[in-house]
Amino acid sequence: MQSEPEVAIVTGGAGGIGEAAARALARRGVRVALADLRPLGQIHESFIIAAGRDGLWIIDQHVAHERILFEKVMLQRAAGKVEKQALLMPLILQLTAEQQIEYARIAEELQSIGFETEPFGARTIAVKAAPAAVPVSDLEKLIFEILETAEGEAPGLSIDDIRRNIAASIACRAAIKINMRLDLSKMEWLLSALSATEFPMSCPHGRPIALQYSTREILKAFHRI
Repeated sequence: MQSEPEVAIVTGGAGGIGEAAARALARRGVRVALADLRPLGQIHESFIIAAGRDGLWIIDQHVAHERILFEKVMLQRAAGKVEKQALLMPLILQLTAEQQIEYARIAEELQSIGFETEPFGARTIAVKAAPAAVPVSDLEKLIFEILETAEGEAPGLSIDDIRRNIAASIACRAAIKINMRLDLSKMEWLLSALSATEFPMSCPHGRPIALQYSTREILKAFHRI
């Protein structure tokens, strides 16, 4: 997985403070703007429309929540305090030979991020616990997705890449979906939580989270200036 995308913003007036510092200031400015937003409603129960001090924002609710959960999982993993759920009955999964190889390679990382798994016969594993945020109905798809991603990117994949890929898959499966109605309090919570993330403008897979239309852009579009 690639490193986190930076906020695309002009920093010509930063006074020569350096590119990294300018980007950090840009991210801070975005977080402040997000925290100030007032949700107005949804488009197709998938995108949040919100008003800010300088224009209108459109936020993809799924990838916004994905970013929030991704950073939460990574912080919990770093602290060794991952929230997990024990399954009433182990989930038994049959693996291909290739998936068995990848499972053996990443089993330790799966353990550290909230899964409890163990071999259960020839090319079979038993899943006894999983990250708390993931619906039990999605566990089988999630584990196969993780194994397939690890297999597909195996040649150049570092342990950090593996860790981030697993966390991104967990976040994607656990996040609020599109075509889901949210009340205003839920939208307010989502915007507030997004404003507290380190990289609030892109999801872990690199997709954009929000579009911003400044008041000036809106006025120009209506030929007011």
